[in-house]
Amino acid sequence: MEELFMNAVKAGNLEQLRTLLTGGAASDTRDAAGWSALMWAAALGFPDVVRILLANGADPEVRDEYGATALMKACRRGFPEVVEQLLEHGAEVDAEDEFGWTALMRAARGGYAHVVKLLVENHANVEAADQYGATALIMAASEGHTDVVRILVDCGADIHSQDRNGWTALTWAVSMRHKDVIAALKTAEAKLRH
Repeated sequence: MEELFMNAVKAGNLEQLRTLLTGGAASDTRDAAGWSALMWAAALGFPDVVRILLANGADPEVRDEYGATALMKACRRGFPEVVEQLLEHGAEVDAEDEFGWTALMRAARGGYAHVVKLLVENHANVEAADQYGATALIMAASEGHTDVVRILVDCGADIHSQDRNGWTALTWAVSMRHKDVIAALKTAEAKLRH
């Protein structure tokens, strides 16, 4: 039944999923790699599957072998509807994986502005840093995601935060030649001076 259940989740087959849950399938079933059904539904961006699993008691705090949660997986791929549902069901917004990555960092690095906004509205820590000292702002700047940079700066992210090599968001933006990000960060810096 477990394999059938996981296949239904991965296919987004709501009818089969409901039938299997009614028949006794566990909502927190895991596959051989340690991913729970909820993680798969979140990573694949299936909001209806996520809704059904959460309604049937799936735990949003279950972690994979690297400490990642369903929320982190949804943020890495940029699925706002899934993120909203997980947050509404108590998913820890600032949970970290074993590398120090949070959901916000994953969304920022991917350039998912709407997801970043959702997370900061739910009090995500914009100053959290990974094992290398990189914050969500540094990640967004290094990848050239101007909209995300603006959201994070508007939410109070420290534009002077440095990673363990002493690089700031601006240093990364300059090194990667992201002109719009450079302009956004220089504008933010000018506002701080006045």
